[in-house]
Amino acid sequence: MRRSTTLLSALTVTAVVATGCAAAEPATAAPPTTAVDCAAPPAAGFDSPDGWIGLAAERPDDVSFVVDTGDTSVAARADRDRPLASAVKVVHLIAYARAVADGTLDPDEQVPVLDWQRWYAPGTDGGAHIAALDRLGIPNDGTSPLDPAATVRLDDIVTAMVRESDNGVPDYLRYRLGDDALRAAASAAGWTDFTPPTLVGTTLGALDPTADRDDLWSLAQRFAFDADFRAGYAQNVTPPDEAAILQYFDRYGPRGSADDLARVYRAVADGSLGDGLDVVRRQLEWQPAPDPFTAMGFKGGNLPGVLTHGFEFRGDDGRTAVVVWLTHGLDAADYGAAMENLAAHQQLLIDAATDPAVVPRLACVA
Repeated sequence: MRRSTTLLSALTVTAVVATGCAAAEPATAAPPTTAVDCAAPPAAGFDSPDGWIGLAAERPDDVSFVVDTGDTSVAARADRDRPLASAVKVVHLIAYARAVADGTLDPDEQVPVLDWQRWYAPGTDGGAHIAALDRLGIPNDGTSPLDPAATVRLDDIVTAMVRESDNGVPDYLRYRLGDDALRAAASAAGWTDFTPPTLVGTTLGALDPTADRDDLWSLAQRFAFDADFRAGYAQNVTPPDEAAILQYFDRYGPRGSADDLARVYRAVADGSLGDGLDVVRRQLEWQPAPDPFTAMGFKGGNLPGVLTHGFEFRGDDGRTAVVVWLTHGLDAADYGAAMENLAAHQQLLIDAATDPAVVPRLACVA
């Protein structure tokens, strides 16, 4: 699915790529590939997999990646703290799955749609929320459900976080489960210094420079539960210019490293995640896998200047692969080109997991 994204349609994900099994013994990262016989890198661009390889060569400070095919691996600036955008939502998914596993949450719970909608800021998510309502068969007027008493299964709400990248769901889960549950979920997957983000609060904070940007979670909760504040919030605010908004999301959006995300996806792929693994796989692995794999899970994200992806692949023979790519620092023109050619970027990441010739080429630009 592809949707257009404006500068303030932040923290969404677009998916254009094409679902569980018993836990395996946890695997360590494959041995690294050494760059040898490197040709000149391809020209940087956004409309082909080669162009994305060229981008990594031309703008190394803006790109981090990890590729682990099980046989070999390559990483570039993988320990650097970067903006993650909606790629961070895989942690919220794990927290949900662990809560289902221990009985804290019931996936069949009927949740009032309005309880979900209180975390929805219209006009800031690239149409993700309404697309989710439409997919789930919830009649709406383009902003709200037509039936104010409508309900939806909790598990279906979570699908909206993964597929359409609805921004309200992770904040709804954070509110219900608490920050400790999110940190424990990240830690279970090997991410030990996770800071819970607010997706809605971050977006709202971009609209109002007078907001307390060091406490965006309080802003998100006030927006959710104070009807008067919600109705009038940011009505007379002039959105910041491009440079300011790029700097804002770079600083205040969800952050982490390619290594952090790679550990999470490796735990899902090799089965070492533990509690909730089946739920995580069922939610992430909703599109067909490329040969030679039989399952593929992914979650990506975009916000102004930023495009991120995390993938895990599994085969019936026990083979696994993990691919993470983080790009930031894109100006408006480059960001628009990247989003228009998203399939080319995703194809590179799939090729990295499936084509043995790709990892050595990435080693040449790492």
